[in-house]
Amino acid sequence: MSLSLEQWQYPIGRYQPKQIFLAEELNASIAVLKAFPTDLKAVLSQCSNEDLNQPYRPGGWTIKQLVHHLADSHMHSYMRCKYAFLENTPTIKGYQEQDWAEKSPDALHLDVEASVKILEGVHERWTYFFEQLSAKDFEREYAHPERPENFPLKEVVYFYAWHAQHHLNHIKQYLQ
Repeated sequence: MSLSLEQWQYPIGRYQPKQIFLAEELNASIAVLKAFPTDLKAVLSQCSNEDLNQPYRPGGWTIKQLVHHLADSHMHSYMRCKYAFLENTPTIKGYQEQDWAEKSPDALHLDVEASVKILEGVHERWTYFFEQLSAKDFEREYAHPERPENFPLKEVVYFYAWHAQHHLNHIKQYLQ
């Protein structure tokens, strides 16, 4: 089966921002985030060491870089959520994810198990945090220096559930 570049890049489709968030959608997104470390471990168990050092798509990062990216990205997001909860619309610090994945020695050489452990801990804390929030709390937001609009916590949940599945499906697609 030959895939287009779009299918390789977005195996579950491009992220579609939402305007209205139903409680059921937030709960389903939290459930995706809660299950993600286990789902990732199951998919990674099918990868050989050689697989981990191969690009998951033409022109893409290696699977190892992708797993380390997930840990970096989700750690950043968890901290951003805490700032948004505890401060009034804080401006968060951005990071150059491409540099983190392509120039950082840990992303290039460290075994993926370290990032899987990070994801397990971060997701346990992150999903517990989300489960404690009220509907009003989910309206709290942060300002991103590279975005024209603020990012409410309800969208963070929805986006990162997509992000987790997006990259999980990159690996699954590679393994097919």
